[in-house]
Amino acid sequence: MFQVKSLIAITMTAALLLAGCDQKIGGDAAPAASGAAQQALLGAPGGNVVAVVNGEVISEPLLDVFARSKGMDMNDPAQRAKALESLEENLLLAQEAIHSGVASQPDVQAEVTLARLLQLSGRMVSTYRQTIEVSDQAIRDYYNQEAARVGGQEFHLQHILFKDENEAIEAAGKGIQPDTDFNALMGEYLAKGAQARDLGWVNRTQIPASLAESASNLADGQVAPVPIKSEFGWHVLKRVGVRAFNPPPFEQVRDGAEQQLKARALADQVKALRAKASIQAPQASAASGAQ
Repeated sequence: MFQVKSLIAITMTAALLLAGCDQKIGGDAAPAASGAAQQALLGAPGGNVVAVVNGEVISEPLLDVFARSKGMDMNDPAQRAKALESLEENLLLAQEAIHSGVASQPDVQAEVTLARLLQLSGRMVSTYRQTIEVSDQAIRDYYNQEAARVGGQEFHLQHILFKDENEAIEAAGKGIQPDTDFNALMGEYLAKGAQARDLGWVNRTQIPASLAESASNLADGQVAPVPIKSEFGWHVLKRVGVRAFNPPPFEQVRDGAEQQLKARALADQVKALRAKASIQAPQASAASGAQ
């Protein structure tokens, strides 16, 4: 069951997403309930007034956005009326949260602040995306680079993953014995809590680099004589087989490649914002100075 304070924080979100200075409605200043600090509709957009709730104005643009967020058709009079009624009730709850003191609780303030922050950052991401253009040549170059990185082979691999190196060494010693059934060995260590499974056919980009290098140097049916370290732990690896791998044709993956490049460009824009920003961490500095 939802907690009351969380429910109120959620109902306040739509009203507080664009918090800021008092706005003018139709050329006149919006009436205040009891000062800007006591308003639920901070920074509400201007436009035709559709309702005034305890002195706070609901404008046509605000109602339109609210209705669309609920999947309601503003051209349908019944749905429009329902949307307005629902928005009025949300505003009443938000006003009550302010007047009762619920809105001043730190966790509620954090929820509302984060909702506004995430809404604005999401809008900025959408704006950035609309301005990013990627040439067809850049997409083709990226495709060729990725195809080269993947390589022309894929491997059928099995592995047993350990957190402890000594256990992995023990298992590898068993695995390299000529009469060892590696499937049975995987079952043995799986029963002991280790991760053991058939990885199927994978290419270089689908497994850690250390496993890809080892797989390239093994023969079909061979178990690596020593465990292989990766960021996940220690692997006892068996190469079951190898076969040629052909990447999918350019046109089949073009859209995905374009999205990847746009994501990179977006990440670069965020890095640029961080580079020119003033970001301080007082607690981290204090902790560093205390050492």
